[in-house]
Amino acid sequence: MKRAVVAVGAAGAMLLLGRSALAQEDRQEVLTSKHRQYESPQHFAIELRISPFTPDIDSDPALGGQTPFGTVFGTSKRILLGLEFDWQAVRIPHLGTLGPGIGVSYVTMSANAQFQQPHGPSGTLTSGETTSLDIYPFYAVAVLRADAIWRELHVPLVPYGKLGLGYSIWRASNSLGTSHADGISGVGGSLGTQLGVGLSLDLNVFDEYSAKNFDESMGVNNTYLYAEYTRADLQGLGVQSDPLRVGAQSWTFGLAFEF
Repeated sequence: MKRAVVAVGAAGAMLLLGRSALAQEDRQEVLTSKHRQYESPQHFAIELRISPFTPDIDSDPALGGQTPFGTVFGTSKRILLGLEFDWQAVRIPHLGTLGPGIGVSYVTMSANAQFQQPHGPSGTLTSGETTSLDIYPFYAVAVLRADAIWRELHVPLVPYGKLGLGYSIWRASNSLGTSHADGISGVGGSLGTQLGVGLSLDLNVFDEYSAKNFDESMGVNNTYLYAEYTRADLQGLGVQSDPLRVGAQSWTFGLAFEF
């Protein structure tokens, strides 16, 4: 009799434990299913951008081999900070998204001014006065992101390309304000082409649960770490006469968020 009671008790305990485990699995499945099924609409991307930057000023053939930028500011890279907004207007099946993008950046550099000796041996002297150059690059591009590799093949890499127009506003100044030389003001703008080719790594793959929570709370579909070869070729496009070549080629790095 005791054995029967013990057997029945053990069977009941096993049944209760089994039901508890099944209930826990059901709750987990419901939670996981909820996150798996939810994905907010995706319409645009925002990029935070940073790149080492040296303008192409000294590459101008009109300088005859002189290097005024390098002479004053040196050859060290400056840091260009930027922000880009892309509207993913069209989704191309089995390829990715296509749409317009706009960007704005900023870089500044300063050094002691150089001046020619009025008398005596030829050459330059370093002044105690500071000279600065501020550059504000703007651009408008068409952006193609081939995210089908990630969406359909589940490889978390998204190659992309950008092509369009760039325009940089620049200002040369000293301690007295905007520079002037030979009646020419140190403020202007340079027009040209803008190119970008890059590869993004989707960070969602490293923590899918947090990524889905991020989507539910903030509407962020994907978060990317990317590297991009960027080329701003600001030579005037034939509509400007000998503009200051403040474009550059560089590697750009940053974070991108798709909403």
